[in-house]
Amino acid sequence: MRHLTARVLSLALLLPPVSVASFASCSSDDETETIVDNNNGGSDNKDDENNNSGGDNGKDDEPSLFSGIDEELKAQNTPDGWTSVSLPQLPSITSANTFYITDFGAVADAADNTAAIQKALDAVPDEGGMVVIPAGTWMFGSKQTSTTEVLGIKSKTVLHLCAGATLKLLPYGEAPNTKMIFIGCKNRKQTDIVIEGEGETSVIDGQGARWWLARENGETFNPGAMIRFEQGSRYLIRDIKIQNTPGVNITISNSGKASHATIHDVIISEPASEAGAGKASHNTDGVSIWGPYVNIYDCSISNGDDNVVCDNDAQYIHVWNCFFGTGHGASIGSYTKNITHVIFDNITMEGTTAGVRLKTGINSDGSLRGGGEKDFTFSNFTMTNVKNPFSMDCFYDKKYAKDPQDDLDNPRKFDSTTPTYDGILLKNVKTTDVCSGSAIFLVGRPESHIKNVTLDNVQISAKKGIDIRFVDNLVFKNGSKISASSGSIWVKKFESTVYGNCGATE
Repeated sequence: MRHLTARVLSLALLLPPVSVASFASCSSDDETETIVDNNNGGSDNKDDENNNSGGDNGKDDEPSLFSGIDEELKAQNTPDGWTSVSLPQLPSITSANTFYITDFGAVADAADNTAAIQKALDAVPDEGGMVVIPAGTWMFGSKQTSTTEVLGIKSKTVLHLCAGATLKLLPYGEAPNTKMIFIGCKNRKQTDIVIEGEGETSVIDGQGARWWLARENGETFNPGAMIRFEQGSRYLIRDIKIQNTPGVNITISNSGKASHATIHDVIISEPASEAGAGKASHNTDGVSIWGPYVNIYDCSISNGDDNVVCDNDAQYIHVWNCFFGTGHGASIGSYTKNITHVIFDNITMEGTTAGVRLKTGINSDGSLRGGGEKDFTFSNFTMTNVKNPFSMDCFYDKKYAKDPQDDLDNPRKFDSTTPTYDGILLKNVKTTDVCSGSAIFLVGRPESHIKNVTLDNVQISAKKGIDIRFVDNLVFKNGSKISASSGSIWVKKFESTVYGNCGATE
């Protein structure tokens, strides 16, 4: 949160002029005409030109609502050889295509504004426009006519939360408890959508405490994601705070049907899952990714499940310059089919249960959730008070035999659902204290070993040492050092090959 605030301040000081004629205020009264030229959809390749059609209009000192996507174009940071993530393609935003929810009957602090907000969203023409949520608290969450989402956003729409605006979900018992998405694409499939705020006082609040208690009490607990883009492409979420979400905060895609999403300067905040009865949050993943081409940067995420997680079909995923607090770490799985080309870089962790965490689950029918996992990089991590810095579990969750010989004697037949992890790199990763769990815990499968895991300048101190089973070619290089404060550094090394001196000390 500290580095996020600093970035917001620095951007406020350094933003160059953009093609914006500003609204006088973030309210529906006395607007002046606003024109934003935003014909910047991103490029298909990082070397292509991103043309900025805007120019200086002489009103740069006035406040503005939608500022275009110039900064996102500059910040893309596309890795070598990857296709750039495309950004939303939107029309010029003017007073004629900007709609305030108050003009459709929304009233601050009213019991429920869902219908009025949806009317404003529906008023956006097919050519596109913006819906504005002014300062104040705006309740939403009652089921309307849609069977797929509570608030449905059309293509080419900007949903803008002003400073001091809180979009608050109705409480448990009033909001849908049937996996219905709370904010998403209208009728599931839309494209070119922006959800944005003006910083950490632009808030989406899920009132999750009663939901989490329901789960602990065995009551119905089926919350949908707070924001989910299921089918389509080119999405942007920026400059907002999401807190107390009943379940998953942000989900990108469904079975690979949505792609090209950018998320930055977003704060996500829920209690840890380990906070104790009546205090913990449950299944509150920060960002869950099920499709290709996603950039996440300059975010602060603390929650009760995976901070950022890649699931089936997540490919070309780049996460950088983020702070992870409570949560279950930089994660892969437990649905891991066709996950490839994932980079987490420059991640600071504090109080996170897991650091780097990869896991493939087992379905109730005995089938697995994997196949085709390759090319993962986790670089420049600093971990403080992280229980388990590096773990992989191909028997998730801990369904391996106590004695790995039993697993070796009873391999499962290799099929299309078997995980095939290959190419995992940890580089410049360090812990700043002694972790309370295992330094390294890697469990492959007897019929499909984890292959080619490289630790390059990795410094880990933990209570327990290294436990590896069914791992081929674990390499320690460039001064990597693993220390265990209790017991042997090698807790277990079974059917595995290791190269390099890890500088292990007892």
